[in-house]
Amino acid sequence: MDYKIFQLVVENIPQPVWIKDLELKFIYANNEYKKIHNGKRKEFIGLKHEDVFSELVVEKYNDQCNLVIETLESRTEEGYVDGVYRKCTIFPLIDQNGIIKAIAGIDANLGIVKEKDKVIEEQKNLLKVIVDTLPGMIFYKDTEGKYVYANKEYAKFHEKNGVHEIIGKRDVDIQISGELASAYAQGDQEVMKSKKSIFTDIVTKIEQNKTVYSEVVKEPVIDKDGEVVGVVGLVLDVTEKKEIEERLKYLSYTDSLTGAYNRAYFEEKAEEFLNEQYFPVGVIMGDANGLKVINDTLGHLEGDKLLKLITKVLKDVCNKKDLVFRIGGDEFVVLIPNATEDECESMIRKVFQRCKVYRHDLIDISIALGASITNNLSKNIYDTLKDAEDKVYRQKLLHENSINNSIMYSLKAGLETKSMETEEHTERVLENAIVIGEKLHLSTSQMDELIIVAKLHDIGKIGISEEILLKPSRLTNEEFEIIKTHTEKGYRIVKASNKLNSIAKGVLTHHERWDGKGYPLKLKGKAIPLVARIINVADSYDVMTNDRVYKKAVSKELAIKELKNCSGSQFDSEIVNLFIEYLEETKTN
Repeated sequence: MDYKIFQLVVENIPQPVWIKDLELKFIYANNEYKKIHNGKRKEFIGLKHEDVFSELVVEKYNDQCNLVIETLESRTEEGYVDGVYRKCTIFPLIDQNGIIKAIAGIDANLGIVKEKDKVIEEQKNLLKVIVDTLPGMIFYKDTEGKYVYANKEYAKFHEKNGVHEIIGKRDVDIQISGELASAYAQGDQEVMKSKKSIFTDIVTKIEQNKTVYSEVVKEPVIDKDGEVVGVVGLVLDVTEKKEIEERLKYLSYTDSLTGAYNRAYFEEKAEEFLNEQYFPVGVIMGDANGLKVINDTLGHLEGDKLLKLITKVLKDVCNKKDLVFRIGGDEFVVLIPNATEDECESMIRKVFQRCKVYRHDLIDISIALGASITNNLSKNIYDTLKDAEDKVYRQKLLHENSINNSIMYSLKAGLETKSMETEEHTERVLENAIVIGEKLHLSTSQMDELIIVAKLHDIGKIGISEEILLKPSRLTNEEFEIIKTHTEKGYRIVKASNKLNSIAKGVLTHHERWDGKGYPLKLKGKAIPLVARIINVADSYDVMTNDRVYKKAVSKELAIKELKNCSGSQFDSEIVNLFIEYLEETKTN
């Protein structure tokens, strides 16, 4: 064949080709080689590598060329040349006598391939990161049910069960129970057979009677020929979601304070019970007595306690079929399917009897009740409730005075039996407070206010347990915190009783300190009402100079010294000075 034909082939090969003599000088370079390195030289013949390329490239090329000459074997190397990743194969040109005449090289630009590989690798890594980050457990199985891939969350789930490697294993090798493994395998077969995705809910019992709820989605993996090659699955742990749903469902029809059903659920049941299968339906309406007085005097916590006790009474009396609702602040309803009037009246009597069993600390539990029934569709539950409600209010109207008197009597009796503050103590505090008020030249209205506050300053101790009030030893920090609440309790009692805000505020703040370290509001200086500052000094002096359950009295001199020490910190200095002036004037008395 014509030599020129071979020359044309080499010239037009889309790969760089060169030939060098044994001194490593270029004796040939094809068009592709010249085009690639056109920026280096237009002509390469007679030149060496070092005449064209950088020192680093020259050294590597020359080493490879010399090895080819020495070994008469071809060599292939990869690396960057001028920023392009290339693969160069160098081989010897040997004549028919086995004599090497020259060496040749063919370069291949691997940059594109490497870039594609890099992109593919980056995409694989990105996909793995995404899959590992997604909520839920993701896996891929082949047609034999063996795991090919599992994300981090799926692997962690099985690690908890002692399985540290799942790739290559089947469900029967890693699942908790054979029954569950069988169900999983059956789902896989269904997906591969139908070539359609499936969605299932799985409930799993684990240790300590804990139930785990899972949602599982499985999708077939189909190749370009339409054949199923595996199954991809997503498992979501929805236990928390289920628990929240159940909690929300519970909260949606339950009164959070008492545990009785709420108004919304009553309305739902009122519609449901208007059905002949429930007739006759009994409706008992109840209204807690004295809730406002308790809230205003003892606080809402005590009022809440009353509502809870009433709920307990109603639930104790009711049967399983009966439903107890709290439909308002102090209003209750009991729905009784298939009930007669006699049964409703009997239940009311039982409620009254049961109220005597459960005792509030200071007052008797009392609820006004009325009942009515409906046994036809023309009279709905709301009409029946209205009838029962009318009976309730007639009952409250008849007994309102006696109920209120009973509550007030209970409060007075509680004050007498529980309070450690004697009438003498109150009179001494009052006497000293009047002295200070006169020295401060208070107006008549201010003196009136001071006298009332002095008389009522410890009325809130009615709400403190006798065990703490009369404790003979030193109070614990927790017990002292409870004692401190008497100022707030007294405030509510006075305000509910006489509507005089300034007097109530004096009761509330008589334990505030001049330096702002008192209670309950941590008021400072003249932000504390004047009457409260006076009561603080008078009360503190009397406590020091008279025997208490937990301590003995100190002398008048020591008490005066303590007042001086606390002047400007606990007490108003002006009031202390005036009071000490009075005490020293009466020193001989």
